[in-house]
Amino acid sequence: MTDVKASGPTAEELRARLADNLVAAGAITTPAVEAAVRATPREAFVPDNVDLVDAYADDVVVTKRGPDGRATSSVSAPWLQAQMIEQAALRPGARVLEIGSGGYNAALIAHVVGPTGAVTSIDIDADVTDRARTALARTGYHTVRVAHADGEDGYPASAPYDTIIVTAEAADIPTTWTSQLAPDGTLVVPLRIRGHTRSLALTRTGSTSPPPRPTSAASSPCKAPAPIPHADCTCTATTSS
Repeated sequence: MTDVKASGPTAEELRARLADNLVAAGAITTPAVEAAVRATPREAFVPDNVDLVDAYADDVVVTKRGPDGRATSSVSAPWLQAQMIEQAALRPGARVLEIGSGGYNAALIAHVVGPTGAVTSIDIDADVTDRARTALARTGYHTVRVAHADGEDGYPASAPYDTIIVTAEAADIPTTWTSQLAPDGTLVVPLRIRGHTRSLALTRTGSTSPPPRPTSAASSPCKAPAPIPHADCTCTATTSS
């Protein structure tokens, strides 16, 4: 009699488990984002030496390190990606700019906005954009435009955008971001305020608006934020845990 060694879970099973956990935790709140997580192969966007189970852990996966060993690029934790996409309230056909590439998050966004939408993903690191472009093409997300560019400048070539999602922590909001938003467009950004970082969704309302305040927050607890000194966005404060 031959012993048969039990195999581990498949990628499909791990994707389903991840989606179930994110729904249970409240990170996913809409069917569109849930469908995106269930369909998008996260393992295709992490380094080849990452175990399949680790690829679907609800945690950050480092994709590049500098000469000193410090992480310079990573695939963000799925709970944070899901919450930020939910904050963006994306709709089919939306035009979206992702600042800070990697491939997986852009694929999720592309799944939500559908074939009539347009997704542009940029990063200042050419190695990161090359890897993201290759992984997106290999997994069939041919409609995502990947460009090597400085995120602080946005990407005017594809503007205006219904939504801009910033995946790296920011200390300020450059005017280039708000100027590239369509009227009533949404900027989702992890903004550092008074020593704490919160993921904020800001809606552009015009140059005569009062200074903006955070409309929604999804990250660690923090102190009440000060108004953000920029005249092109406005919002009201709520907190999600």
